[in-house]
Amino acid sequence: MKISEIAQRLNTSVRTLRFYEEQGLVHPRRKPSGTRVYSAANEGRFAAFLGLARLGFSLNSLAELAGIRRASATGDEASRKVAKRLTEIENELAERARAIKYQRADIKKALVLVTQCHNCQQRPIRSVCAQCPVSAELEDIGVLQLVWDEEMPCLCDKCNQPL
Repeated sequence: MKISEIAQRLNTSVRTLRFYEEQGLVHPRRKPSGTRVYSAANEGRFAAFLGLARLGFSLNSLAELAGIRRASATGDEASRKVAKRLTEIENELAERARAIKYQRADIKKALVLVTQCHNCQQRPIRSVCAQCPVSAELEDIGVLQLVWDEEMPCLCDKCNQPL
């Protein structure tokens, strides 16, 4: 099978797959002419790398996992090391899932608040919006801290208070 077919099925680029190959993570067969021939097992390996990479795992981390069996002297050693690393990955994913759940809830609260401003004709600046009752809930919503304009410190040497 051609690498372009695999790339299309996995929704990635040929360049990404070639990079994994260059890193020694996937080893296709070669025809006598030198043309690479990718198997279903190669595609599965690419898919596994991509799946974890897309979740934020580094290539070094994935390469380490992929090399455990080869670097182990016994099946017992390999299985224990693989189990340990998979447990670490599972724990990282669980933590990320908690963080995603929190962020999604924060974004949902932000959407409820922001949609209350849909027909507002005022200029969206701190001095104006701070007078609006909708902004009272602003500080409880993390993502809106990115949207709400920052307080600008007074440049006066006497007070150093926000404007």
